[in-house]
Amino acid sequence: MRSGGFHSANAQRAQAGYTIVELMVALAIIGAMFGGAVMGFRSLVRSELRSQASKLAAAIRYSYDRALSTGSFYRLHFDLDAQTYRLERSETRVLIDTKVSAVSRGRGEDRDKLDQEAAEEEKRAQSGLPEELVPPQSPRRPRFAEYKDSTLPQVKLSRIKVLDIRIPREKDPILAGHAYLHFFPDGHTERAVIHLGTDAQDDVQYTLWVHGLTGRVEVLPGRQPPPADFESDERDKGGS
Repeated sequence: MRSGGFHSANAQRAQAGYTIVELMVALAIIGAMFGGAVMGFRSLVRSELRSQASKLAAAIRYSYDRALSTGSFYRLHFDLDAQTYRLERSETRVLIDTKVSAVSRGRGEDRDKLDQEAAEEEKRAQSGLPEELVPPQSPRRPRFAEYKDSTLPQVKLSRIKVLDIRIPREKDPILAGHAYLHFFPDGHTERAVIHLGTDAQDDVQYTLWVHGLTGRVEVLPGRQPPPADFESDERDKGGS
């Protein structure tokens, strides 16, 4: 009886031992599968990020070429809240006021709305005045409209986002709201640094450096700061 009981106890302990080993193996397999899935997902995100960075660089270059070849003023209009960007064109002359910033606490204002409000305010201020007292007209404000082109339709981002945009004439990077990158028919654009990624806290990002005098765009892996001479070229800060 004792011998049988001894063997039974050993068998139970052995069975329990095998169960624990099997559980550990199963957990190791699950962990490896989960780790592989995470690595695969991050690899997919990196690939998508690289693709979207290249597409945006191509859109910037295309906008530069359109301004140069057509003699019109263009701008890429970024809506960082909706995560869209689109090409817009103005048939009138565009002047960029480098002294006025439309960015407050990282939020860029809607310039079309600001221009409309300013025009209405001027109209109200001048109403009822004798003609000789009406001040000279301020420079005509540009009117941009969406440039519908199958080559560059409006782009809607989803998982990959434009995290922020830095332009020399703005004091702070634009993190939300509206941002604009202008292109001029004399063959230059505004300089800019654009960061793309899934989240500002994630180190998986790409940086676009936009060169003002040539329209060249450098696509750099990682979150890169502005180049050393970013604010040195006054011509890149305004339009003509």
